[in-house]
Amino acid sequence: MKRELSHNMMTCATTMQSVKSARLSLLLMSFLLYEADSYPSMDSQNMACPECTLTRNDYFPDDHPIYQCVGCCFSRAYPTPLWSLKTMRIPKNITSESTCCVASRSYESDMVNIKILNHTECHCSTCHHNKI
Repeated sequence: MKRELSHNMMTCATTMQSVKSARLSLLLMSFLLYEADSYPSMDSQNMACPECTLTRNDYFPDDHPIYQCVGCCFSRAYPTPLWSLKTMRIPKNITSESTCCVASRSYESDMVNIKILNHTECHCSTCHHNKI
C-alpha cells in the first residue's frame, strides 16, 4: 500500500511538472507572437517618412517655384554572410541595401545667376552622392 501511494505521488508530481512546463511554453509562445505582431511592418505608410514625391521648396521666392524630390524609399540591413565576409579586404558585419528618392526628370533654372535643377518627376532608384 505504501509503495502504491509513493508511486501515485511521483506520477502526480511528474504530471504537475509537465503542466507547469506546458504553461511556460504557452506563455513564451504568446509573448513571442505579441512581439512579432507589434514589430513595425515594411509598409512606408506606417513610417514617419512620406513616400517619394515632388515637393515645393519654400526657400525660393513665389515667382520662381523650385521643386525637389523628397521622401523615403526601400532600405534594409542584415548580417553579412560568412562566405561574403571572407572575400572582403575590410570585413563588415552588417550589409545594407537601399534606394533613394531621385529625380527622373529635371531642367535647369537660373536664379540670380545661379543654375538650379528644378525637378519635374521623382522615383526610387540607386543612391548618388552629389558634391557641390
